[in-house]
Formats: sequence, C-alpha cells, structure tokens
Amino acid sequence: MEVVRSWDQYERAVSSVRRIAGTYTTNMYGQKSQIERWCASGSLGVIAVDGAVLLLRMDRDFVRVYHVAEDRRALASALEALPSGTYVADIVGKGSALENVCESYVAQGFETHRSLQRMCRGKADAPISNSSLVASARDATLTHAFLERLLDPLTEQIPEIAELEREAQAGHLLLVRRGNSIIGMLLYDLHGATGHLRFWHVDDTARGEGVGRQLMAGFLDRCSKAQRLLLWVLGDNERSIAIYRHYGFVADGLLDRIMIKHKEYP
Repeated sequence: MEVVRSWDQYERAVSSVRRIAGTYTTNMYGQKSQIERWCASGSLGVIAVDGAVLLLRMDRDFVRVYHVAEDRRALASALEALPSGTYVADIVGKGSALENVCESYVAQGFETHRSLQRMCRGKADAPISNSSLVASARDATLTHAFLERLLDPLTEQIPEIAELEREAQAGHLLLVRRGNSIIGMLLYDLHGATGHLRFWHVDDTARGEGVGRQLMAGFLDRCSKAQRLLLWVLGDNERSIAIYRHYGFVADGLLDRIMIKHKEYP
C-alpha cells in the first residue's frame, strides 16, 4: 500500500481508472478540502490493481474503504488484495446497481452492518432565528465526547475535534445546554442550494423538553435560502423516520449499505 501525500497524487490514482459507462462504480464522494486534510495527516493510503484503486483511511482501530473501479471484475481484484484487518465501507446507490456492488464486497468476506436511507425536502420555511444556539470552537471537545457517547462509530463517521472546531467557526454547529453540559446538538453543511443535516441528537435525559424542536428550527432558519435539504437515517429507525416526516422530509430511494469485514485471525 502506498501512502497518499497530496491531492495531485490522489487525482492521478483516481484518474487512472477508466470511466466505462454502465459498469464504472465508486463510493468515494469526499470533497477536495476533506481529502487534502486526509493526505496532510498521512491517514490515506491507496492500493492499485488493473482497472481499480482502493483508498484506505484509518479511523480509530479500523480502516474505511473507498473504491474506484471500471467494473465489478476489477473491484473484486482490488478487494482481494486487502491485507488482513477490520474494514468498513459505505456503499451508496439504488436497486440492482447497489446490490451488485454489495455482492462484490460480500464475496470478499464483507457483511452488512446497518443500512441507511436518504430523506429530502424542498425549500425550508424561515422560523424566527435563535442565534444563541450557535456553538463556538471551544465547544468542539465537549461536542465530540457527546457524540462518542451516543453513536456507533462503525455506522456514523463521527467528526474529529478539529473538524468540529472548523464547523463551529462556520456557524454550522448548534447546541442546547443545561448548565455546563450539552443536552442536544445539530451539525449541518450548506453547499450552494443544498443543506445537509449531518447529526441531530438529544440526550435521553432531555427527551420531551423541546430540545430537538429548537435545534431543527435553528437548522431550518439557517438554511432558509437553500432549495433542498437532505439527511441520512437508519432504515429500521421508525421513530426517527416518523419525526423527519413530521418536518417534511420524505425518502428518495437512495440507500447507504454499511459493509464490514472483520479482522481475520490465524
């Protein structure tokens, strides 16, 4: 495996794969700024075979797998080249195209861990702004601990403290506090005409107190100029799906299958 040190090196690896119509497949959708940070930290590696590359990123005690392949044959060859370890891959798509890619992973020892579905809604109404929700960079460490306590890191790509600091500085991190503790948080992205609700969580001790409603109102307000809002939710979490429907979100058919390959022991 070769360590990827720069954006140019990343682009050369990805562009070496032919984009064959009807068979080309990828699950690498990272933005340039994000990929550059991975390169700078030395956490991104690449395995290249004929017709495919795997991009491997360290995350805690496992490795996230991103593929770029001209067809399923090339993808299978790349996955077969993975050394022993624990790997997680998010495979995004619809219908048979999604199932076919997942079958390639299953053939190399991966199994389904969880499944997410995407939900979308149109332009947000603009409720009354509540600027007191907006976090500062100083809140990043506490927010990170809050997410680590609540979430499964295999299912959720929990942002690192440095990323939370950047998002807070951009005004994309909203918090509700009780004293010195966080009891609710919402993290979002806003790119052009699209707002992406990334995390929205309320502590169990604050259920029924309107914390989630307060955070959602802040999100809708700050995305009032967006033409489309989207989010991902666990496909079997009927309670959360019902809440999102209450706020006007509907499933659009796009799925994210989280695949895991556990470390092989002799």
